[in-house]
Amino acid sequence: MKAEIIATGTEILLGQTLNTSAHYITGKLSELGIEVDYHTTVGDNKERLRYIIGQGLERSDLLVITGGTGPTRDDLSKELVAETLGLEMVLDQDSLARIEEFFAQRGSKVPEWEKKQAYFPQGSLVLPNPNGTAPGAILQKEDKYIILLPGPPSEMEPIFQEHVYPFLEKRVPTDSTRMNVRVIKVIGLSEGELEEKLAHLLNSLEPSMTLLSKHSEMHIRLIFRSSDQEKAKEKLDGAELAIREILGDMVYGTDEDTMVGLVSEGLKEYGLTLATAESCTGGMLGEVLTQVPGSSEYYLGGVISYSNDLKAGFLGVQQETLEKHGAVSKNTAMEMAKGIREKAKADLGISITGIAGPGGGSLEKPVGLVYIGLATQRGVEARKFQFHGSRDSIRQLTVQAALDWIRRYMSKCERG
Repeated sequence: MKAEIIATGTEILLGQTLNTSAHYITGKLSELGIEVDYHTTVGDNKERLRYIIGQGLERSDLLVITGGTGPTRDDLSKELVAETLGLEMVLDQDSLARIEEFFAQRGSKVPEWEKKQAYFPQGSLVLPNPNGTAPGAILQKEDKYIILLPGPPSEMEPIFQEHVYPFLEKRVPTDSTRMNVRVIKVIGLSEGELEEKLAHLLNSLEPSMTLLSKHSEMHIRLIFRSSDQEKAKEKLDGAELAIREILGDMVYGTDEDTMVGLVSEGLKEYGLTLATAESCTGGMLGEVLTQVPGSSEYYLGGVISYSNDLKAGFLGVQQETLEKHGAVSKNTAMEMAKGIREKAKADLGISITGIAGPGGGSLEKPVGLVYIGLATQRGVEARKFQFHGSRDSIRQLTVQAALDWIRRYMSKCERG
């Protein structure tokens, strides 16, 4: 099956919005063994979009169209697909009811133009959108498939994963060659360091291995192409085991794992509570922790102790410590962690103090110098880090390092 992805929207064409959807969909189709031959972007122009849809149906078996399913006049995807296929637009009552409920929950009636989203080319399999008002749809015309999806990734991806992927999976021959992918996530190593440690594995032909540099971590992407899923799993499992034997606990997860997600699961599993005291990160660690649903079970709260007065007055950092060692020091980080743990009556207290820049650094204490403190029932300690990059980059790296320390601490708890 040959596929083509069509992204609609002048904002994408002009580079004002990044087309992350094409990246996501291509990866998912590749997993199914569906080859993507074309990525096409077209602006909100009726004649050009009509031409692109017609061209796509001539050269591809599967068209995935993102965007153009909303309520405005320049949302044209559904109408032009219907026109190209010679189909009428018909009202889907279930979609209309969901749109009415959406507005009712906000205390208003549905504007007439919003009802446009409930109309689809005749014969469509309508795909509900739990995160917005524009549903998706699947159409089949002889041996061709057309999939219509909303443009925002936060709406498109859940629809694709829940409805489109299973639909296509049933239609792909079981003996087709698929791209089996696993991503190993690593923290604490640069790309060069990681390449050196894995040099002999990188030269292996099966599975292929690629190093991907992310902002605060490294990813190792393993790919094994095969129609035999058991064999593919065996190959990927073997490669992952070999990598873990080399890197140890610098591997923190795989695939969809996130550092904050694993930390959150660990805190819940061990019944631990956490409180934070942040200086240079300005509450960023607390923000990341509370992005996880249910974080109130383990995260008690935090304080942004930017000034020395607050460090001393609220967290109990000794004035002598601040005068002798400074706000950015191992001693201060330890006393901050101890203070927030005691104040919040938490099992774990973690602190951050540093110089995020771009100014404020010196030869003795350069920009990017950060101390992270951790207070537990076992005592208090602090670690020194030297990060590089922009202010925002240093702050993000600091948060990831703090989360990683909590992860490693819980790992030691598990081992007793």
